[in-house]
Amino acid sequence: MRKSITVFAALFAASLAATPFVVGASNALATTDKADIVAMPAPVTAIEVSSVPAPATTETCTRKVRVVYSGYGAPSSACTVALR
Repeated sequence: MRKSITVFAALFAASLAATPFVVGASNALATTDKADIVAMPAPVTAIEVSSVPAPATTETCTRKVRVVYSGYGAPSSACTVALR
């Protein structure tokens, strides 16, 4: 029993001692960003925005629409909706 605890303690101590060496080696082998790379600007295209005219007919409340998400759409001001 003591032999297994001694082996475990020795492995644990060796891993603690080896950690700084492993981290230092991985940092030394890490590649750095190249300084000679130049970022090119992306082309910007203008977008023309125009308003859409309102529909000629008014909405009626004859059809029922099931709204799944709360706040998804506002009912028409011509419709009266009773809140429950």
